[in-house]
Amino acid sequence: MKKQLISSREYSQKIESILCTEPDPSFARRAKIIFENLDLKGRKEVLEVGCGRGFYLKTLKTVWPDLVITGVDVNQNYLDVARGYLGDLGVGLIRGDATDLPFTDNSFDRIIATEVLEHIPDDQKVVSEMYRVLKPGGIAMVTVPNKNYPFCWDPLNWILERVFSWHIPSNIWWLAGLWADHVRLYEDKDLKDKLKKVGFKIEKVWYSTHYCFPFSHFFLYGIGKNLVEQGFLKSFNRFKGKQKQSLINKFLLYPIRKIDSLNKDGSGNISCVNLVVKIIKE
Repeated sequence: MKKQLISSREYSQKIESILCTEPDPSFARRAKIIFENLDLKGRKEVLEVGCGRGFYLKTLKTVWPDLVITGVDVNQNYLDVARGYLGDLGVGLIRGDATDLPFTDNSFDRIIATEVLEHIPDDQKVVSEMYRVLKPGGIAMVTVPNKNYPFCWDPLNWILERVFSWHIPSNIWWLAGLWADHVRLYEDKDLKDKLKKVGFKIEKVWYSTHYCFPFSHFFLYGIGKNLVEQGFLKSFNRFKGKQKQSLINKFLLYPIRKIDSLNKDGSGNISCVNLVVKIIKE
């Protein structure tokens, strides 16, 4: 099979064109960090742990058709949606538990686990499994919600946690904000310790998205996600793939994107929505 050749510039341009309509700037930022730091030169075996509806799988397979990509998730409904979304791209989808991955040791060159660990009680076991199935010299990109999140992202929980040491229960997903369906949030040291414990080398940490529109999580997920899943605001649906940015998309998201433009490169330990970590199995 003839391997595709793509320059770093072409790769970045394709990623930008896919992310340009993304309604959540924090999602777009961490996705861009992931895509730009996987080092996908040549043919690679890629695994996404907790692949959900398949956004990362489809984006990677669309940009790098020669990749051998597998997604694993415990939620069969998500996998069914992903299967329709991916079509005949040739991406493998497997129902499986992240704490007991159904793969042999040293199977993959690259692993993505984005916004997964915070949902799983035994997150240390997930990290161990990722280490086991990653090849020596392989790269993994991990993202988690930051315990030191910005006030504007989720003001309600920010105040409740600091005044009452309490937050909205995670099962009340539409109001729970950053805690929606989450077992925990992470401090950077805690995450680093869990990764180092199994043998990973920490290559770099990004502190992603500090400046944001007030009540961003509530507007984007408590309200926006529900509307999108009900079939409204179709140009806001990241699972529709590459599409032209609509006028309503530009208009409604203008203030959100304007404030987001204040964010820099994500260096320095500041309050932020997400921690993004690049790790290597030596």
